[in-house]
Amino acid sequence: MDELRNIVAVVVPAESPVGRLVDAINTLAANLPPEDRPTVCPLCPTPSWPCTRFDAAAREVQDGGVAIGPFVPLDLHQRLWPPAAAESH
Repeated sequence: MDELRNIVAVVVPAESPVGRLVDAINTLAANLPPEDRPTVCPLCPTPSWPCTRFDAAAREVQDGGVAIGPFVPLDLHQRLWPPAAAESH
């Protein structure tokens, strides 16, 4: 298995927009590709990243009114959908 990216924990109020989306945001983080293989999900048997789990979580986060750009390392922003997602900080 590929190595996962380093992660940090952040405390937010449960009733905040991010707090309400914590499961989806955790899925985003878990399905980020390693730095040395930016096109491969470390958890999914999919041929490329973004994988279907990341995609579904990203849609849930965006549908919840939160931009996904701040939750994704800058080196992956060019691979995000839609392209405007990377611009929202």
